[in-house]
Amino acid sequence: MVPVLDMPVPKNRGWLERVVFRGIVFNMSWEDPEMDRRAFNLTDRDTVISITSAGCNPLNFLCQTPRQLISIDGNPAQNAILELKLAAIATLSHEEFFDIFAARRPTVIDRVYRSQLRGRLSRRSQEFWDKNLKMARRGLYNYGKMGFAARIVRFLLPRLGISRQQTEEFFELRTLEEQKIWYDQYVAPRFWGPWTRWLCESRWFMFLCGVHPRQLKLVDGRHGIYDFVRERIEYVLTKVPIYDNYFLSVTATGKFRDNRVPPYLLDENFEILRRTLNRVLVVNGWLGPYLDTLPPASIDKFNLLDIMDWMNTDALNATWKSILRAAKPGATLIYRSGSYQFEPPEWVREHLQPHSELAAELFAVDRSATYGSFYIFSVPAVVSDRLLAAV
Repeated sequence: MVPVLDMPVPKNRGWLERVVFRGIVFNMSWEDPEMDRRAFNLTDRDTVISITSAGCNPLNFLCQTPRQLISIDGNPAQNAILELKLAAIATLSHEEFFDIFAARRPTVIDRVYRSQLRGRLSRRSQEFWDKNLKMARRGLYNYGKMGFAARIVRFLLPRLGISRQQTEEFFELRTLEEQKIWYDQYVAPRFWGPWTRWLCESRWFMFLCGVHPRQLKLVDGRHGIYDFVRERIEYVLTKVPIYDNYFLSVTATGKFRDNRVPPYLLDENFEILRRTLNRVLVVNGWLGPYLDTLPPASIDKFNLLDIMDWMNTDALNATWKSILRAAKPGATLIYRSGSYQFEPPEWVREHLQPHSELAAELFAVDRSATYGSFYIFSVPAVVSDRLLAAV
């Protein structure tokens, strides 16, 4: 059984955040693992910490056999997904694991949950799945807030004149030229109209898509949410190869296609995952307070997703202070933002080395279409007295 640590969770969360981020929000992680792999270059000497989301990110890292993997999330329902995946890796065959978490034959969960999986879950996750097993049984990608948003999209597409067959054909295209022709024929003249604008400008639909209230205010205030969504979708449909874009395939068709799946679902990585389960720690809690419990200079890689977008100024500064304290000399950290630009605070930048060219190169082929920018920073190999004083 993978160890699970429960940290105290601050109580000063706004009511809207508590409503939006209760239960499963993300049924799949929306960070492209190829970007993260190239940004990190993980080795078996590295300790990596990652926000859990739906567990895809940490498991993709585990495929690269780090020395230790810490997966943390303030939402226990997100960690419950990861715990279920970890229990399945420990006890099931790859075929059964794939059936459930690629949603090929998800009803397999009924046969194995109580006999093989439940006993390997923390008490909190047992209680969650005892009540919500139907989500896994009917396919996780139809559930959670993002699952509901995806079903709205799949309902809308045929009503905008984009048939199911046309959508299926799109994900088999092999060239950007074919994608551009398809987009100009089916999407450009039909998709961008009043219904799409209404959805984009509906804050409740954006919340279903996993956009934090503060993040929505950030993106809409800087760029206009409708224009932002249109630019990102146009980009990913016409400038990035679609054939292996499992993010959009699940959203638009409700399924993965063959073995075009996240790395952790591939047969070739299954035994690696099973062999390295003893390197995993799952934490229910917030990142900064947890990092403050660790010895200084104890983390090599930080996968921060877009959590900076969610924070007010005080929380942002406190979190950066915790990160810099916990970072080893030479550590790498990555994060994303819904905004086209979201640099660290000025006092933080003077302690970090940016890798802007690599970040731009990787972001140019991001398959998720979710974010407006991507950042890679490293901590200098020699820590300055000024950094020690700052933290």
